[in-house]
Amino acid sequence: MIELDVRNDEAYALAEQWYDEVVFTKVISLEKSPDYAALNEELSELRAKYKHVALLLITKKPSLIRELKNRKLRALLYVQGGNLKINRAALEAKVDALISPELGRRDSGMDHILARMAARNDVAIGFSFSPLLRANPYERANMLRLMMRNWRLIEKYRAPRFLTSSAESIWEVRAPRDLMSFGIALGMELPQAKASLTFFPQKILKKIKN
Repeated sequence: MIELDVRNDEAYALAEQWYDEVVFTKVISLEKSPDYAALNEELSELRAKYKHVALLLITKKPSLIRELKNRKLRALLYVQGGNLKINRAALEAKVDALISPELGRRDSGMDHILARMAARNDVAIGFSFSPLLRANPYERANMLRLMMRNWRLIEKYRAPRFLTSSAESIWEVRAPRDLMSFGIALGMELPQAKASLTFFPQKILKKIKN
């Protein structure tokens, strides 16, 4: 079992007890180009500590997605979804994953065109559990509805995907069985939910190992 998105040191330590592999995610919010020397140095330190590292980019500028993708930072590159323009740009740039394309939206942030693009460009869609924990009951019901719609699109076009806690604290970490139950609630069959914690994450991890 693999947990691809943990964003806190204590959460990482707990996830290690439950998963065979854990990826530590550094969140970076950008409005302009970062200091790449400093960023590379920080990523190097994180790799020494955590082994597998991802960079989660939060931005409103599609050009920054392409820029970071072209830098080859020796870390998985995730993009925080929610903005339709950013969702599309992430898929076009062939980042490693688009996390929660529905976040903060009234629609799912995906359509048939984007789902087909995700499959063609091998961009995984991350179904993240932690936003549900932070939402009120109305928001939670709406988010689940939108996630279910995205799952149907991902299944139809056979795009890569994974289930994750996206934990920002120890209280948000979830065991593999809990995340599989989350996947089943979205409409996955048990083998599909299991593959979202094993087969697809393994394929993503191979990118960083290479």
